[in-house]
Amino acid sequence: MKSVVRIMMALALVVPMTIATTTSAGAAAGTSCKTQTGTATITPGLSLVKHPQTITANTKIGGCTGGGVTSGVGKATLKLTAPTDCTGLAKGGTKQTLTEVITWNTKATSTFTGSTLSGTGAKVLQATVSGTITAGLFKGEKVSSVIAYAVNKGQTCTKTSAIKGLTLKGLKPFVIK
Repeated sequence: MKSVVRIMMALALVVPMTIATTTSAGAAAGTSCKTQTGTATITPGLSLVKHPQTITANTKIGGCTGGGVTSGVGKATLKLTAPTDCTGLAKGGTKQTLTEVITWNTKATSTFTGSTLSGTGAKVLQATVSGTITAGLFKGEKVSSVIAYAVNKGQTCTKTSAIKGLTLKGLKPFVIK
């Protein structure tokens, strides 16, 4: 009888430890967000004259599962150090570095450092996003996504008129794992 009681006590101690281990492992598993939309501002703007450019993007991600979050808003900065003109949008194959801070619906933040690689051929107005969460929630986890971008209506590319705005839309989920 004493051995049965000892086994039951041992099991009573092991079950909460197993649950705690499973819960903390699940929290580190990242998140997958179904939707991603946003806008980007290009400064000074893409014209037929090449200039170094800075792109600031504001994004919303939603439909997130895992990691205790359901949505977030991000602010990203991309610096194009090589002088660029509007033909770069149609060229594809360009890699740019980016930094983004995501504020989750829980008020926690994640800092993401990575890159975008613009597509080529039929996927010319698309970019593959990849990198790592370097600080905050999900630190050390990898990030991946594919976005499409379109020039805002009414903008043209000439020597005197520049493309200064883009609309962004996720083509694949925004995944942190």
